[in-house]
Amino acid sequence: MKKIILNICILLGIVVAISSCKKDGYFVGGELHNPKINMTTYDWMKSNKYGVFDTVLMLIDKAGVKDKINAQGITFFAPTDYDVNNYVITRTLQIQKVDPKKMWTVDSIIKYELPRFADSIDIYIAKESLLNSVLTANGKKYKNAKGGEFFASYEETRDPELGYNPNSTQIPKIVMFTYLFKPVPDDIIVTTIAPPLGIRTLVQTSNAQTTTGVVHVLSNSHTLFYYR
Repeated sequence: MKKIILNICILLGIVVAISSCKKDGYFVGGELHNPKINMTTYDWMKSNKYGVFDTVLMLIDKAGVKDKINAQGITFFAPTDYDVNNYVITRTLQIQKVDPKKMWTVDSIIKYELPRFADSIDIYIAKESLLNSVLTANGKKYKNAKGGEFFASYEETRDPELGYNPNSTQIPKIVMFTYLFKPVPDDIIVTTIAPPLGIRTLVQTSNAQTTTGVVHVLSNSHTLFYYR
């Protein structure tokens, strides 16, 4: 019965996420119409009218890493609250294989994992300005603040859900964040990267230029810290 309830909660979460994406024209993929934002990265995330960063910012506050995402000149590939929820669901499913009565929650992260959170947030930070204008279709390999590697690319898409219209001569472009689990050649075709080499994640809103840096918002389907 508990597994049935959990599955229902997961489905409801997916429905809510899809509904949010459709009702909020800001979170539908692509680039901001007005990328210049007269506030810090932290304050911009906090100002989101739908509160999609509330849990992320709470964890950032409790872990004491606000200065990391507000550092001057960085690029932050920002996870959303949905990404935290995906992490909590995945952790719960794993621990219930051992003890069906146990649950993993945001409170569990706060109680047991704040040092891990403070360290792992670095995988989403590049110590340089990665505006859409400097990104290419096949991408380039960059270093994150944790010392790992990722690709960032600015690719054409023919996905109708991301704005493609076959009747239009203009093909929409999206930013993709490709996190690497293993070393890959610099000239690899980025669209071929898949587990176990890495995971490609859609940037649902890109090129936000705050007073402190650049923000690209990751898809709501992402799982925090690529936990598997």
